[in-house]
Amino acid sequence: MSMVMERMVSARTKGVFLEPHQALDSWVRVVVHGPDAASFLQSQTTNDVVALGLEQGHVGARTTRTGHLVALFSCHRCGAENPDRYELIVPKSQQQNLYDALESMHFSDDLTISMEDTPFAVLQGPDVEQAIGEVMGERFSSMQEGDRLSGEEGLVVRRSLTGDPGFLLQLHGAEPYALLTQWVRQAGGVLGAASDEALHGLMLDAGWPVLGVETIKKRLLPEMGLERVAVSYTKGCYLGQEVIARVRTYGTLPNALRVLVVKEGRKGIDATLAALPKAGEPVILADGTKVGMFGSRAMSPTTGTVIAFVFLKKDHRSPGTELTFWGDRGPMQAQVRVAPLYTALDETGRVMQLYDQAVRVFAAGDEEQAIVLLEEALRLDPGFVDGYEVLGVIYGRQGKFHEAIDFFRRLEEVAPREPMVNTNLSLYYMKLGDKETAENQSALAAQKSMRRGRSDVKAEQVVQAQQQARVADANRKKGMFAQVLDFDPDDPIALFGMGSALSVLGEWPEAVAILERANLVDARNSAVYVAWGKALEALERESEAREVYRRGVDVASKRGDLMPLKEMEHRLLLLTATGGSLG
Repeated sequence: MSMVMERMVSARTKGVFLEPHQALDSWVRVVVHGPDAASFLQSQTTNDVVALGLEQGHVGARTTRTGHLVALFSCHRCGAENPDRYELIVPKSQQQNLYDALESMHFSDDLTISMEDTPFAVLQGPDVEQAIGEVMGERFSSMQEGDRLSGEEGLVVRRSLTGDPGFLLQLHGAEPYALLTQWVRQAGGVLGAASDEALHGLMLDAGWPVLGVETIKKRLLPEMGLERVAVSYTKGCYLGQEVIARVRTYGTLPNALRVLVVKEGRKGIDATLAALPKAGEPVILADGTKVGMFGSRAMSPTTGTVIAFVFLKKDHRSPGTELTFWGDRGPMQAQVRVAPLYTALDETGRVMQLYDQAVRVFAAGDEEQAIVLLEEALRLDPGFVDGYEVLGVIYGRQGKFHEAIDFFRRLEEVAPREPMVNTNLSLYYMKLGDKETAENQSALAAQKSMRRGRSDVKAEQVVQAQQQARVADANRKKGMFAQVLDFDPDDPIALFGMGSALSVLGEWPEAVAILERANLVDARNSAVYVAWGKALEALERESEAREVYRRGVDVASKRGDLMPLKEMEHRLLLLTATGGSLG
């Protein structure tokens, strides 16, 4: 392992600390202050500023009228002592562009816009909450993501840049910085000049682009994949909103950000990194075809090799695609992945916890509370497929067909190839009496059914813990899907739904039989493999489960079904390690 990679692994597992002025591109502020600050920023940036409470924050972006990205920042509302002050924390390289873009639209609004150049220190790592608690006090260690607290100790912002817990800091005096340095050193983390390079790699792992590198060519915000963290689709109009919404609703982008996980060459990882074409140069395949453009690159502790951000054409960007491309010293090999490569377990766990709670209260009949929980899960993870699906179903059950259509439209953006999205849209448009649109959606579902299966509804993950509360709901679904299957015995959605309901009820032999039948009807539905494998595990048919998962991994990898792919890979790994059922 190279020294650089060793530092990357240490930074990921033990933490990294950049003191002020150590970063090549330090984090600074653009401040918008005044009675009209909230409404001004609401109209000029992509996220929902008006929704921010005191001391709260989010990730936001500024785009042009044509939807091209100008700046990406962490936006924070100050506390009760200054509630009309908003601080946009941004890399120094973007500060002037952001200031100029906002000031150009500042006419009669009662506010001021200014730049503050005092740099923030950056502390990131899996255990840094403990460090903050020991040095700054308990109230700082218990901050939630996006929170901003200030006091006599200084200013602390909770902002993850690497996927792990993280903080941006402006503290008073040298002593707290010295104490944090000592803590990270004792933990075995990365400090000093090496910390800037390490942070860069961790940020790429976590999906943060480097503006000025990724934007050598102008890029629409959706091309960057940033809508998952920086865009509210429920707020009102803002500059660039029409283009971004149009792309989301109607268009497949000709180019989109992906990650190349590059195979290490014979001369080692350092030589592999050096051999990558420079940012802005084309991605040229072995046959001479130009398929995209290179951006940032770094060593990745997640993959153990070199990664590169690239903008790829749609025919070459499916996750799992293997590419052979020309480097500076000859052909190189890589696999296409979707950013982020690394996501903190705490956020993922929180999303699943909210989902589990929503399933429980929904089964108990409290649909409104389920909606609240699922919307919070989607705020944390705007790509959470199951959340959109269940919300759409709940609204449909309530007879709110317009709302149901809206959520399935949003799900179509997250999972554009899944036929079940259009099947549900067809159902709800028919409920509204729009027969023509319903028939068009049904035709789209038929077209997609042979190309892409639906993502896994992960209720099975909490079957044992929530079994008693969900039996009634599972029985209702069993009856509902039975009626559909009486009408159409080969309906793939009904087969999968019936299999899932039988699994919840613990009727494993019946579940295996019907899920096997669902696989015969649609062998490209990744979700069926997940549910089928779990049912086989429950019957202690481990070898058959492993074979189903292997087949499912192959299907999901080729199709880019990321959530089922990751789950099946995980279960295969555990089955292999334990040699038995996972329970």
